[in-house]
Amino acid sequence: MPGEGGRILIVEDEPTIARNLYDYLERQGFAPDAAYEGHGALALLRAAPFDAMVLDLGLPGLGGMDVLRVLRQDASARCPVLVLTARDRIEDKLQAFDLGAEDYLVKPFALAEVAARLKVLLRRGRHEDSPALSYGDLRYEPRSRSASFRGEPLVLPRKSTLLLEALLRAPGRLVAQEALKAALWPEGPPSERALSDQVHLLRRRLRTLGGPDVVVVHGVGWRLVPAGPTAKAVASTPGEPGERS
Repeated sequence: MPGEGGRILIVEDEPTIARNLYDYLERQGFAPDAAYEGHGALALLRAAPFDAMVLDLGLPGLGGMDVLRVLRQDASARCPVLVLTARDRIEDKLQAFDLGAEDYLVKPFALAEVAARLKVLLRRGRHEDSPALSYGDLRYEPRSRSASFRGEPLVLPRKSTLLLEALLRAPGRLVAQEALKAALWPEGPPSERALSDQVHLLRRRLRTLGGPDVVVVHGVGWRLVPAGPTAKAVASTPGEPGERS
């Protein structure tokens, strides 16, 4: 029987690290399994469902980045990924996130932090079991994290996708700033303007398509509104030139 914490695949080529992770996660109520290289990890993912994966990047043969590429393309092998690696360059982090990783932790690490981050991923995964979200012609599939507008695919950066999902879970209703920040940055936003910048990117993309707008109630939060005069009459993102507030 899977542990209460969920089934976790540990992909790590260093036996001592893999064993320490395995033993600790098992004590914390997870049901871990382990693979020591990329091809073996993908075979396990296709053979049985896992709730999350802890993935090293420096694997022999098929490396961690290549594993992420396959996961992004293969729906049958998809599961949330916590990258656990010695690579601390920002370029590696950005590439991993771009390839679909949900979280990134640099070695050396605390076992308790790994378990805590996995619990966050599992909570998100449970939300993804919900049905499709929609607002007018805008549609979002939580499981595949794919969006469409009027039946056509809507390709968005990762943060824009998370922002869109958070807004669509309360369609047309106000979503507090702190709730949106937590959805995009569980450990806190990188700057004061980070959320406003992400809202601006998403609303610009939606406006290009003629879709709904994202408007602000200053100091409180944001919400989706239909395109057209209604959107123009509502306060917009703080700090955007030419917008009414």
